Amino acid sequence: MNKLIIFSGLPGVGKTTLAKRLARELRFPFICIDDVIGDVPENAGIPFWDSRVAVLLDVVNTQLELGLSVIAESVFMNMDRHHAQELARKHNVGFLPIYVFLSDENVWKERVTSHFNELKHPEIATWERIQHQRQRFREWEPGTALFIDSLHTVDQNYERVLEFVLNDNMDIQPLKAIPLIAGRYH
Repeated sequence: MNKLIIFSGLPGVGKTTLAKRLARELRFPFICIDDVIGDVPENAGIPFWDSRVAVLLDVVNTQLELGLSVIAESVFMNMDRHHAQELARKHNVGFLPIYVFLSDENVWKERVTSHFNELKHPEIATWERIQHQRQRFREWEPGTALFIDSLHTVDQNYERVLEFVLNDNMDIQPLKAIPLIAGRYH
């Protein structure tokens, strides 16, 4: 059975590292929100982000229509994860959400700050910007995703992710069915 694997979590927790490694090993298309963002306006509001999520999900839909398994990586703040689940239902593929987080706030802040200082690139999230996103981020319900704590090593976490993706007997509860509105993802 084909699969839609989504990596969700706030910036700086390590989801891209895991998602890219999985895509390389399984040779699945990898679709990342960072690749469809472009220049972020200074006061980018929800309509800006909703338009970018729409592009991401359109690309995911196209890959699923081609009969491919897909790995998508984004924050998946709230409603966008429900839309992703609906795409999986529409194409009759497994929906495998992976929620990546970092349980130690100080380690997370230090990683984000050092990454920003190292790259000094405007598209790299600052700790302040992440805290703003965090206010709108809806926590995943236990049992609805594989929870990965980036305090563990990348290799340890990758082994858990790979086992989860390759195991056809995953014990994940679907997200609650709610009315979806096209273009509304936050």
